[in-house]
Amino acid sequence: MATLSTGHGTATVQYRLRAGYQPSRYDCDYTRGLLTQLPALFGLPTATVTHDICQVAGAEACVYTVRWRQRRLLSWLWRGQRRTADAADDALAGRMELLQRTVAELVAAEQPERALALVADRAGYAVNAQAFLLVASPAPDQPRQVHGYGLTDAEIAVLTDAPPTSFAGTIVAEIASPNRYYGYLVAYCEDFFDAERRMLDAYANLAAVALDALSALDTAAERQRTAERLLALARQLTLARTPAEVATVTADAVRSVMGADSATVLLHQHGKLRMAANAGVSDSRLRKAQNLTVSRQDTDLFDRFRAGTGQPRVYDRTCTDPFILAMLDTFDHDMMIIVDIALPEHPYGILVAAYDTPQGTARAREIINRMSGVADQAATVLRTCELLEETWRLAHADPLTGLANRRAFMAALDTALGVGGGGVLFIDLDGFKTVNDTLGHAAGDELLTAVAARLTAQARTGDLVARLGGDEFVVLAHGTSGADTLPELTGRIQRAFTEPITLTGAGAPRTVPARASVGGTRFHAGEPPRHVLHRADTAMYEAKRATLSSY
Repeated sequence: MATLSTGHGTATVQYRLRAGYQPSRYDCDYTRGLLTQLPALFGLPTATVTHDICQVAGAEACVYTVRWRQRRLLSWLWRGQRRTADAADDALAGRMELLQRTVAELVAAEQPERALALVADRAGYAVNAQAFLLVASPAPDQPRQVHGYGLTDAEIAVLTDAPPTSFAGTIVAEIASPNRYYGYLVAYCEDFFDAERRMLDAYANLAAVALDALSALDTAAERQRTAERLLALARQLTLARTPAEVATVTADAVRSVMGADSATVLLHQHGKLRMAANAGVSDSRLRKAQNLTVSRQDTDLFDRFRAGTGQPRVYDRTCTDPFILAMLDTFDHDMMIIVDIALPEHPYGILVAAYDTPQGTARAREIINRMSGVADQAATVLRTCELLEETWRLAHADPLTGLANRRAFMAALDTALGVGGGGVLFIDLDGFKTVNDTLGHAAGDELLTAVAARLTAQARTGDLVARLGGDEFVVLAHGTSGADTLPELTGRIQRAFTEPITLTGAGAPRTVPARASVGGTRFHAGEPPRHVLHRADTAMYEAKRATLSSY
């Protein structure tokens, strides 16, 4: 047997059997009984002994933790056994030394749980308590920590339900600061001195200060991590160019920053909220998430979104909305927090953070604040995407017909020439000037729009139909198959102009003939785009001359 460590009213003892002997529970019980009697040799109450590490369970040696109530130095002084000033100084110095060591160790404690355990280990012995209990919660949403000795489990259960009040033989000290109430210390003895009451208050205050400091450090660290994640989100959002990319980045950020079990972005499309991105949902539920839509018929959540109130919404199992409850069941969540992605007069969608377990009120409020910031960033970038799309459309789309314009066509042709062959058809309307001159420019515009619709209907999937200007149109057919089917495509387009076009603009409906000259050419990779377009233009004029000569 050897002593590993000693402290104020505590010691740790190691007991190791000699080689060849079999460990026995009876031997452990005998040793524990022996150790409980050691304080009795000095006129003190018996010790309490805990034995968690045991050779019977396979450990290399048994370890016993012995705790005892130390001699009440102050009572010796009061009773006249030691009345010198030096003795009183020694007693107070010992208490202060223990308190100072506790302060130093609390400074080094990195976790609130460790700080509370340290205070519990020291405070009861500092006041020579026969029994002691510490009950405290490091944070409002965290479970209570319970530390004590000299009490039965039943007594501890009663005392943790509600703190007792101080009376003879009992001291209660609240662990509280101006910022927060954490819990309380309870010490029991036959009698206490005023100095000991003040000492217990000092430990309680020390615990509160330590918890405040650790909470502040933890909050600062969490805010730093959140700021870093939000900065990373801002950087990623600047690279997003489409609503789908914005939704993906936003969902990933919500799951990371808000600690959500899953995060979903639903964007408003064609009268419904449709799932645009999800992060965290299990593979088994991914298909359901991808098919998720929300409409006015499903839930009033949609109308609240369209109303643009901007109010976050928290749903849990107490919700009465059948659709919300079905969503919680489908994805096995207990809580959803929803924030609108919107700018004034521009609702884009909703942001959903889902949790498998309920979040406390304070935690939910914190999540909402962070989600609102993320949603605002997402809405700003979605608006930017809209403006970019509109700018691109103005630069690359024909404002009258909605087809690609000359710039877009030349860029597409240049790209096609960089990867392989294909074909180009050049279409020019016959008699367009007559329609403009006799029926007016509005009728001419209506005719061009109708021609664009017919050309689009005859083009294959993947072909590009463009209006170069005036009454000139082109079709870009990509790839070898596009080149091979060029005669067939030419025939389809020519047949599309056999039926006249009815103009329904201002005045009575008028039917005008639809005639067009079509010429085409194949191209190969590496050719200059202007050469290809020139050949197609030449082929069209040859077709026009042939058509005019036949009239």
